[in-house]
Amino acid sequence: MESIVFKADKFNVRVVSRGDKYGLNFALTHNGIMPLVEFYDSRYPHTEFGQFVSRYYLDTIVNRDDRFGLSLDGGVTAWTVPAEAMAEVIRTLEKLVFVSA
Repeated sequence: MESIVFKADKFNVRVVSRGDKYGLNFALTHNGIMPLVEFYDSRYPHTEFGQFVSRYYLDTIVNRDDRFGLSLDGGVTAWTVPAEAMAEVIRTLEKLVFVSA
């Protein structure tokens, strides 16, 4: 299965479904039922998606208040998804993931 990837602000957002590879050098296989959502900084080409920043369970993202941004790493201010982009991430995930389920 090919991963779902879309753009939000300067981040590439990737949905990791059951059976998808993830982690360092994509050496792990996701065996869980709940999809994962990864954020990559697209400005740095460390992987095909950019520099890995953070990973969350899908329900953690879609069940949050879309009026607020999300700090992906408290030590790097540039790694914050603005509120408008987070709202779009949530809407996109709801369309892509829940429609295809």
